Amino acid sequence: MITYHQVVNALRDLGIQRHYPVIAHTSNENLHEIKGGAETLLGGMLATADNLLLPAFTFETMIIPENGPEENALEYGSGRESNLNAKIFTSDLPCDIPEHELCEKFRTLPAVRRSNHPVLSFVGLGLNAALDAQSNEQPWKPIQFLAENEGWVLLLGVDHTQDISLHWAEQQVGRKQFIRWALTPQGAVECRNFPGCSKGFNKIQYYIKDLLHQTLINNIVWQAFPLQPLLNAAMDLIRQDPYALLCNNLSCECCNAVRRAVRKRSA
Repeated sequence: MITYHQVVNALRDLGIQRHYPVIAHTSNENLHEIKGGAETLLGGMLATADNLLLPAFTFETMIIPENGPEENALEYGSGRESNLNAKIFTSDLPCDIPEHELCEKFRTLPAVRRSNHPVLSFVGLGLNAALDAQSNEQPWKPIQFLAENEGWVLLLGVDHTQDISLHWAEQQVGRKQFIRWALTPQGAVECRNFPGCSKGFNKIQYYIKDLLHQTLINNIVWQAFPLQPLLNAAMDLIRQDPYALLCNNLSCECCNAVRRAVRKRSA
């Protein structure tokens, strides 16, 4: 089992320092390899970095309307049953993402705040400005804030398919975005600039070898990247190849919608 001291030493080996704000990704499966689980990992991260951001996404708040804009990678009218089970977003609604154990442990700590996006919220410590910058129209503003303040991305036993920061790079270079809808106490709201598929994001690895900080902890790969150079590399890649970082699944509605948008612009 991975101990607290191993966690701290591994993070330091990755180059993480207190003055760097950090966004981290892991999975519940990886937490089970750590003695003390989420509590130990969180303690190690907070002993290494003063400012931490975690995704606290709540996809169970989403609903599917009967009608909507075309080329939105959504089958309108298909949510008549699932909509009945959708949750209303509140600041204390548990997140439902692969690293939800870590997020939930972090979310309940004193001084930790949560942003108000009904689907793509974040929880952060000492990052109120980043959280306040987010809106239903601009979900990735917290990523931009971290990038502008020497932030880092931690991938702890997971790969770039979990690296949501790359969605901000997609938006910045004009890649097609989507619209989704979610329930709030004020009713259903529209969420613009919603991301597409991330299953092709591992293709970025070849282009960021010089940025990679990597260590092994009990044979589990932990990686760290300085955020702004990572985003710059992704944006440059998509500008050179508008199809870059899309997945290889020929039935993926989101990636196919992006491809059609690219062809339409090029026509």
